[in-house]
Amino acid sequence: MPDPKLAVSLLAPDEAEQYMRIRHAAFVHDVNKIFYFHQHEPSQATLDGVTQSIRDGIAKGILYLKCVDTTSGEIIAGARWRYIRPNDLYATSRTWEEVNAELTIPEMYIESHPDVWRAFYELFNDSKRKHMGTRPYWVLDTLVTHPDHHRRGAGGLLLRWGCDKADEAGMETYLEASEMGEPLYKKYGFDPVEHIALDLRNWGGPEEIRWTLMIRPAKG
Repeated sequence: MPDPKLAVSLLAPDEAEQYMRIRHAAFVHDVNKIFYFHQHEPSQATLDGVTQSIRDGIAKGILYLKCVDTTSGEIIAGARWRYIRPNDLYATSRTWEEVNAELTIPEMYIESHPDVWRAFYELFNDSKRKHMGTRPYWVLDTLVTHPDHHRRGAGGLLLRWGCDKADEAGMETYLEASEMGEPLYKKYGFDPVEHIALDLRNWGGPEEIRWTLMIRPAKG
């Protein structure tokens, strides 16, 4: 059961920096090694850029969530949810042009390795094309909890929020699970569909990083 002192709501633009710092702390053992390949630590300029990208995403309608400890007011976890659907509200599927327009490679950070950055996004984008095709769906882009607040149920609350939205729309839900996160997603009805990996040793990095692609079937 989640901690009853926790509450989930939408992230405000002026809270973007707090979300960024939680994301950075949560990704230290895997994704940071990809994003900040050359030193595993970002510059302040990069952190400022990430914070601004979160603010910009909120302005564009991307659903950033926060989980707050109501006793302290501290944000301890966050998530980024999106509803991927056709531009034509009356269409039942997207066009491949719409799919490819959404699956782009963003501008990399100054600490990134160009080939690693490209390989990471191509791996994830190709996986979405393969498993979701032109179907509309909800996607959990990010789910992060600060390491100091693990096992309080924050991740489950943020996950349930998006699953409920998908159920209301009668849509599938898609995500790329880290090895640590996979057991949680299984509890919420996500089924593994493929295991993928990015071997950083191909570029002189330390290890292979693995994910499990997971889909939660549409309800209702």
